[in-house]
This record gives sequence, C-alpha cells and structure tokens, in this order.
Amino acid sequence: MATFSTAVAGVVLNRAIARRITTQIAAKLSEEARLARDLLEAEPDLAASGDRLADRLGHDLGVRVTIIAVAGAVLGDTELDGEALAKVENHAGRPEVRAALRDGRGQAVRYSNTLAENMLYVAQRIDPDDPGRGVVRLAVPLTDVREAQEEMRAPILAAGLLSVAVAALLGWLAARGPSRRLQEMARAAAGVAAGQAGTRAPAWGRDEVAALARSLNSMADQLEERLALLERERSQLRTLLDGMIEGVVLTDAGGRILVANGAFARMFGAQPPVEGRRPLETARQPALQEAIDAALRAVEPASREIVTGGAEERVIQASLAAVRDGGEVVGAVAVFHDVTALQRLERSRRDFVANVSHELRTPLTAIKGYAETLRDGGLRDPAAAEEFVEVIHRHAERLRALIEDLLDLAAIEQGRARISLAAVPVREAAAQAEAAVRPAAAGKRHHLRLDIPADLPPAYADRDRLSQVLINLLDNAVKFTPEGGRITLTARREGPHLVIAVTDNGVGIPAAEIDRVFERFYRVSKSRDRSEGGTGLGLAISKHLVQAMGGTIAVDSREGEGTTFRISLPVGPIVT
Repeated sequence: MATFSTAVAGVVLNRAIARRITTQIAAKLSEEARLARDLLEAEPDLAASGDRLADRLGHDLGVRVTIIAVAGAVLGDTELDGEALAKVENHAGRPEVRAALRDGRGQAVRYSNTLAENMLYVAQRIDPDDPGRGVVRLAVPLTDVREAQEEMRAPILAAGLLSVAVAALLGWLAARGPSRRLQEMARAAAGVAAGQAGTRAPAWGRDEVAALARSLNSMADQLEERLALLERERSQLRTLLDGMIEGVVLTDAGGRILVANGAFARMFGAQPPVEGRRPLETARQPALQEAIDAALRAVEPASREIVTGGAEERVIQASLAAVRDGGEVVGAVAVFHDVTALQRLERSRRDFVANVSHELRTPLTAIKGYAETLRDGGLRDPAAAEEFVEVIHRHAERLRALIEDLLDLAAIEQGRARISLAAVPVREAAAQAEAAVRPAAAGKRHHLRLDIPADLPPAYADRDRLSQVLINLLDNAVKFTPEGGRITLTARREGPHLVIAVTDNGVGIPAAEIDRVFERFYRVSKSRDRSEGGTGLGLAISKHLVQAMGGTIAVDSREGEGTTFRISLPVGPIVT
C-alpha cells in the first residue's frame, strides 16, 4: 500500500512540476510578446520590415519570433529568410493565431516533428484594438520541462523508496515493541552528532520515551535549520564573489588560499585547484606572492601595483590587509583591480593631447611669424605682403580642417554623428568619391579605375558617410602613390557582405606599422609627412564611420609595393 501511494504521489508531483514550469514559461513569453508588440505596433510597414524585425527580436529575446498577417501569411520569422520564408505555409489555421485574432491572445502546445520536441507558442495581436495589423507569435521548446522532470525523477524515486523503507522500518519497530525505542533514539542521536542532520528518532506514544524523542527531534530540526542557513549564506557569499569584476583572495596565516573568486583566476591565469595552495603555486606570479606575504606582516592595510608577465601584460592594483583575531594574524585578504585599460586610456589621452598640441603649434607658429612680419613693415612690400597673406590663409585653412576633423571624430566616437542607414548603390557612392579626387589624381598622372559590377546589390550604409570614407581612402592613395601610379576601387559580394577595396601601387606601409595606421595623427614614415596635406585624422574617422555603419575596415600592405584598404558592409535590401 505504501509503495502504491508513493508511486501515485510521484506521478502527481512530476506532472505538477511540468504544469508549473510550463505556466512560468508561458508567462515569460507573454511578457516578451507584449514587448515585441509594443515595438511592432509603431512600425508602419510590417510587410517590408517584418523579417528584419523578427530576426532582431529573436536575437534580443532568445526565442523564435514569427510575425503573421491577418490572413495568415508569414511576414517574418527568426528561423526563416529569403526563399524559405516565401514558401512557408499559411498560419491562419494555427490555434494560437486564431485565438489571438479573436481574443487578443492565444497559447498552444504542439509537438514539433522538426525539433522532436514539444513547443510552446504564445501569440498576441500587434494592435490590441485592430486585428487587421496581424499577430506576433513567440515560441520556445519545452526543454526545461522535460529536463526538470528528468532531474526530479531520481529524487522522487529516492524519496518514494525512502518512504517505503521508513514505513517498513516503523512497522518492524512496532512489532518489536518499546524495548527497541531507546536503541533507535541512541542511533538517531549518533547520526545527528555525526552530521546527519536529517536523522530523526521515532516519537510516537505519550510516555516519557516519546517526549524525549520529540525533544531530540526538535533539537535536530533546529540544528538542520542552522546548517541550512549557514550553507545559504556561504552560497550567497560565493555568488557575490563570483559576480565581482575585482579579484578577491582570502588566505590563512600561512599564506595558503582559503577562498578565491573567478576574477582572481582570470586576472592571474591561476590553474585549479586554487584553494589550499599558495598563490605562487597556482598563479606563477612572484609579485603576487610577495604582496600576500607583505600583507601578512603589515600592521596597516597596504596597496601595491602588480605587473603580470606573459604575452598579454596586465597591470593589477592590489589592496591588501591582514586579518586579525584578538591581535593575532589569522590570514590576509586582498582585492585586485585590473587597471590595464585605464592606464592604456591615460596613455592614449596623453598621446592625443601631445599630438593635437604639435599639430596646432605648426600652423599657429607660421601664422604668428608671418603676421608679425607684416606688422613690422612687410605691408610696405606689396609682393611680399601678398605672399605672406597667402601663407597665413593656407595655415588658417589647415587649422580649420584640423578642428573640423577633430569635432567630427569626437561626434562619431560619442555616438552623436547622424548615421541614416539605407540601401546605398555602391556605384553611385564610388562615382561621387572618384569625382572628388579626380583633379588631384590627374595632377599626378595617376590611372584611377572603378571596377564595380552592374548587378552588385546595394550596401546597407549611410550614403554621405560611405562617400566620405571612400574619398578619404582614395585621397590617401593619391597622396602616397608616385606619379603615374595605379589606383583601383573594386566592390564584390562575399556572402551577406559587400567588400569594397581601394588598392594602390604606392610606397606601402612597413609591417611593423600596419596596426597603428588608424590611430589619430599617426604618420608611418617621413614619406607621409605634412607636405602631403591632410590632418592625419582621415583614416581614424574612416574606421569609426565604418564601424558606426555596422561594418569593418582592414589594411593589407607591403612596403614599396602598395596598399589595399578593405571595407566590409552588410548587404542592403534591393531597391526596385
């Protein structure tokens, strides 16, 4: 009878768990569906942008998103694109879709032959007051339910077997009589003393032995509660430490690690196991061991800077203090902050200030010198005065261009630059850039050629910004290609991206300098000095503009042979 009751209880509990988890998942999907509906409700043309929005929502929410027109046509789906989306069957007959169009919300669970898994579908109207806008549907496999049932199967079975065993034991005890009750209590007390907090003594009856058993069980309950509280606090502390970006280490009086979080292991490349070992044994950083040893000896908290070795050098700021109990040192605690990025930013800031000051000083010095010459009598010589004014004007223009480039670069880096992404024909943007640099190329007798297929799809970019990037790259090629050189702008499709390349046979870039060509004001060599014009910011601006448009830019060059800059941008929708 006990076996049957336990089996029934296990089945009921297993199904209750499945219903509970399914309800939680459905509630979460409903909330996410409302968020998706709020986004889609403001979209004027779902037929054109449905698939893109479905992909975006699916990626952000981590679920399958389907946008369905009122007639059942699928406008967008996270898992389908292009031809597959066009061929998908009509969804008007889906029960969750019908319910959503009728009542505003629908839900269904069906078995998916494709995924071999039960799927939960939650659908909502895009416009709560207008069924004509269609339905947005979210779907997830009910993997969590199956996994929870599988995880609970063993505990339920174990609990059932334990229940049967306890029932048999109690019957056996009842058969043997009260003479065995004190022995059972003694064994229960021994179990509690050995750390088996779940052990309890039989407490049936109203005599003194039963009262003693109940007192023993109450003591065991309180002990179990305290142990559980300590375990929860320990788990919370571990979760807190592992969630910190700072590395934390607690050692004993001998310098052996008692507790260390994941950030510490990542900072110093510590090899597990970490606990129970000295820092030098697990991290192989002598400076770390020296800092811990110094903290154990120190009277006051201390701060140290640790520079790790290896291929990726890091600068770690350590705050250390000894842990005392009644005046005796029982260990040390250390908190580590990775300040590598901060120091790199500070170094970049100093370099930038120095570069800007240097770039501004040259034209300002020239303007000041020629202005003083004019003031001190140069105006009386009209020919010289005209030349001096021209020099002043040229350097003033250089200052203006430099300041405009700095402001433009700052706006791009801070996300304030206006980027309007749309389908942009690459041939048009390239022709606009070629026209801008044609006079300079003709002056150096360059052979400038565009190689762009007529059937090339558009790029998903900002038309003006793409033209600006191409002008910068072509202008750079013209400046650093000797007279009579060749400059080619090509564009090809590579999968979901368009790759635009600007190639020249100019002076090239040394291999050691390639990684720095996109830095602000960086000049590769004396052949790329101010005599070629420009502000030294063109490539930096180009890099940030390409990244703002969702693309990448790279350079390939050999000194004395030429340079190729490649831009990769997403393919835009075809405009008809």
